[in-house]
Amino acid sequence: MRSIRHSSPRRERGIAAVELALMMPFLVLLLAFPLFLGHVLWHYSAMQNAAQDAARYLSKAPLSDMTNPARAIAVASVADAIIARDLASVAPGALPYLIDVTCDGASCGGYSRPTRVGATIQILMNNVFFTGYMSLSIPLTVSVTYPYMGR
Repeated sequence: MRSIRHSSPRRERGIAAVELALMMPFLVLLLAFPLFLGHVLWHYSAMQNAAQDAARYLSKAPLSDMTNPARAIAVASVADAIIARDLASVAPGALPYLIDVTCDGASCGGYSRPTRVGATIQILMNNVFFTGYMSLSIPLTVSVTYPYMGR
């Protein structure tokens, strides 16, 4: 009868390194996609908070400011500054973000009492994880509208 020969541990010593080398790209991709999704959701959350803060400020602005054309522009610029302050920590990328402050769906002109005020933010978020071949820019848009409560 022939004896069964077992492989020696010396012959299997490098197999773990080969398996790791084969699986590493897959493992890196599995790690990169959740990190990228978290990055996108972090930007979206910061944008949502900034738009809510600006719309809340606009909804509580005094009626005398909202019906005066010169003061309405100043109130809208304060709302723009609130958004810029809230988004300063996010640094969405090399491309600037667009802010639109509205009263009844149009820009705040101060000619009549608005019924709804809102803020819209648009960002073209650069992809920081996949550069080169898979470099994508993701457009994010947040729009918040509140009823005007000023007196």
